Amino acid sequence: MPMATRKKISHLLWKGLGAEEVLRLSLAMAVDCKKTAAACQSLTAFPHFRFLIFVPILFEKFTGKKTMQIVCPTCNAAYKISESKIPEKGAKATCKKCGGKIVVKPLASSVPTTPARPVPDTGQRPDNVSEMALFSDYPELRGFSAEKFDYQTILAANKQGGYKTRRNNFKLKILSAVHETLDKMLQQGEKVLCVGKGIAFYPAEMIFGNGYLTRMYNHYALVGTSKRLLFVNINGRIKHATHYLFQMPYENIKKVKGGLFSRSLALNRVKGKRRVFTGIKGYLSKELKAFVQKKLHAANGAQGVDKEPPESLCPSCFVPLGKGMAKCPQCNAAFKEPKKALLRSLLLPGWGDMYLGHRALGLVELAGSAAVWSAVIASVLGGQTEMLAGALIILVFYNGVDALLTRHMANKGYMLA
Repeated sequence: MPMATRKKISHLLWKGLGAEEVLRLSLAMAVDCKKTAAACQSLTAFPHFRFLIFVPILFEKFTGKKTMQIVCPTCNAAYKISESKIPEKGAKATCKKCGGKIVVKPLASSVPTTPARPVPDTGQRPDNVSEMALFSDYPELRGFSAEKFDYQTILAANKQGGYKTRRNNFKLKILSAVHETLDKMLQQGEKVLCVGKGIAFYPAEMIFGNGYLTRMYNHYALVGTSKRLLFVNINGRIKHATHYLFQMPYENIKKVKGGLFSRSLALNRVKGKRRVFTGIKGYLSKELKAFVQKKLHAANGAQGVDKEPPESLCPSCFVPLGKGMAKCPQCNAAFKEPKKALLRSLLLPGWGDMYLGHRALGLVELAGSAAVWSAVIASVLGGQTEMLAGALIILVFYNGVDALLTRHMANKGYMLA
């Protein structure tokens, strides 16, 4: 054993053991990284006894007796078994916990093979080692489909080879909020490669005067896949998906630009109005911009679009839809109608927003409407006819502006009735 490795062992035995250190030490000692990571994860709750992890590792290293861990695919129960008891053709075992069948195969290192030509060392870690480090830092990723999410492309490793960073924590928070929706949205062979989070910018909402209030309903998870960009409406705390779903094929993107201090993202389309997202973290804005530019470069020379492709997606079956539909032609799901929302807000400000599911915005507008009605009633009771005319004008203006804003909110996308 190299002297550097011995010093590392002594230092870690004295200091305490972390998952990243264990994986690097496993590589240096050429032992089974899967078993090391699993043992480290099980000892996380007992930091004072972490040094015990070296007992089986060192015993295995110097005695030559190796064990392997098998996991039941049904209940995830783990068992240890000696490699010497496993035949070359493999064997089947029964889980003691759930009774399920476990297929046990010998490790590749224990099966005799014909000598192969030497492969030059590229210095790159094996995929299984990086995946073990990733799952060790983020066990919740095991609930994500590997066929739909490219973890190692979305989450970047740090200089030490670990994945537990602030940036990855935020990306995982976004994925956790929308991964169930994405599982249903993604097409055959489509895979998530990049994620971010931004706030959609609508100039009309600034004109109506309460852009800050409508801002809470404009948070989106920005998802770059192998085929298109997806925009999933989420709540401000990034806990779950909410209303609108949009797509943007790469063929319809003409240019992508970052805003001031890389805090925004503007997507100019070949057909249709551009989309602007603000409030993006700087590193996410740069990653999204570079990712889209790479896709545009790869699609350079491809045939463009002749007409504006459908942007909105059905919240029930996730097929692209045109504008102004009352129900989905694919699944017959009914949608909330902008006309009904407009009439409700015209009669009573806030009622239309409550109809759309924007409860906080509706309550604020109801409070404003109550204040205006109070002024009208006070003018009537007090006999102040000169103030009554002004109060009625304010009431009509307030109801009209709120109705137009509610109609604008309803026309953003489709919501299930």
